[in-house]
Amino acid sequence: MKLMVLLLALLAVGLLVARQLGGGSPALVEKPAAVSDGAVPVVPAMSVRPQDVPGLERQVEGYVNDLAAERAKQMEQAESGK
Repeated sequence: MKLMVLLLALLAVGLLVARQLGGGSPALVEKPAAVSDGAVPVVPAMSVRPQDVPGLERQVEGYVNDLAAERAKQMEQAESGK
């Protein structure tokens, strides 16, 4: 039992040392300050009724497609240097 506690303590210390030597926290993704030349897609409202699930699926699919199109537009603008 003492050996298990010792091994767990060594594992914890090893993980802490590895984290300190590993360069810190991972890089954070920065959110753009404003969406360029377009409206921000509206997040669909969540419903609690089972009858509303098909409509919610369409709303979420539209939201995801709008976000993907906006992201592709931003990537294209970034690649062209504008």
